Amino acid sequence: MDLVEKFDAKGASGTAYHVEVYQTPIERSDAPLPGAKTYRLDDGRALNPHSEDKLRIVQTGEKIYRV
Repeated sequence: MDLVEKFDAKGASGTAYHVEVYQTPIERSDAPLPGAKTYRLDDGRALNPHSEDKLRIVQTGEKIYRV
């Protein structure tokens, strides 16, 4: 799994978060393809993406937004 992106996000209460996006390439004989992306906070908590700019913290249910 490769770290492919980092960005900042905020919750409705104004709490700041740092998001990391990981991607595992799909190995093929001719060339690797990009695989599914996994979103996590920098403290390791999992995120569910709802769109490119909206995510939900799995553990708490809090919605956060890219800034």
